[in-house]
Amino acid sequence: MREIRVGTENERDCLVLIREGRGLSINVDTKVSICRDDVVNLVKERIKKYGVKDAEIYIKEFGALDYVIKARLDYALYRFTGRRLKEKACKRKETSRDRLRRSRLYVPGNNPRLLVNAGIFESDCIILDLEDSVPPDQKDSARFLVKEALRNLDFGESEVWVRVNREFLNDDLREILLGNPHGICLPKSEGKEDVKEAEKLIERYESEYGVRGTKLMPIIESAKGVVNLEEIVKSSDRIVAIAFGAEDFTRDIGGEKSWDSLLYARSRLVTVAKAFGVQALDTVYSDINDIDGLIEETKRIIKMGFDGKGAIHPEQIGYIHECFTPSKEDIEYAKKVMKAIEEAKKKGLGAVSLDGKMIDEPVVKRAERILRLGGIL
Repeated sequence: MREIRVGTENERDCLVLIREGRGLSINVDTKVSICRDDVVNLVKERIKKYGVKDAEIYIKEFGALDYVIKARLDYALYRFTGRRLKEKACKRKETSRDRLRRSRLYVPGNNPRLLVNAGIFESDCIILDLEDSVPPDQKDSARFLVKEALRNLDFGESEVWVRVNREFLNDDLREILLGNPHGICLPKSEGKEDVKEAEKLIERYESEYGVRGTKLMPIIESAKGVVNLEEIVKSSDRIVAIAFGAEDFTRDIGGEKSWDSLLYARSRLVTVAKAFGVQALDTVYSDINDIDGLIEETKRIIKMGFDGKGAIHPEQIGYIHECFTPSKEDIEYAKKVMKAIEEAKKKGLGAVSLDGKMIDEPVVKRAERILRLGGIL
């Protein structure tokens, strides 16, 4: 007898079993008995849409929210029937190219317990991950879960991205773009062809679903990616940032992960990014217990010109933001620069000076960046 099993018995998740049967049988086991009727009604609504009339369906939930039950059930019904439903994409305001991306928190896309809390930590970007943090046998069901998370969860003021799998790019984008994230993180980017492939699929599904404005963030994780950075950055207007993945890069070059071994790749990445007007985002700091190390490394990459750093634990976010917060002295000087520029414009002056020093374009850009980081612009 054919049996489809989806989900887990972990906290905030649910287990869905579907077997072939005569007639329709629905058995629901909930932590809170008063929720049972709601779950049964959800099951009836979904099986009607899928046209299922003969099946035994068993659901056991462990504090799962409705969107989790729906995601697990839909994936089980999809496998049971082989049908994909025609769905409407959710609405989300398009993000801006130059918004703050000081921190980006990676959240496993197969874990409902971690997904539900992702928005409370106030990271600038939330990366719902379908790649490295999701085991191979859970990738299919995880994309359904992430799609429903995008539709139903409140991520606060955070920008929401999804890191997809290169080997399952079409399958991931087909489901994920129904959730209309702000952008797609493209791992293991090594050349313009990688970006063009993703761009073509995004355009296809944006057109089909009636959404627009999906941004791209290539992740550079190999020596080839570092060498081809310029062609990668120039390959699509959707690119707003490029990120560095030091773990895979270190393995690729056969070196040890250290400041010296990563210096060239970091320097090239930030230089190319700034040359073409996109943001440069540094790799994660993998030792969650070494806060001093995180702070030291973050301060060093800020001096190099990076715009943000990855986080694998919510506790890292506040320290990253603190490092990016400019001093009062820097903010006051930046204000003086912008005031001098404004006064010069009013007077019709072409040259601008402050405290006897000429103010050129790089000084203005730095002042603007400091004020944005300080929450003033």
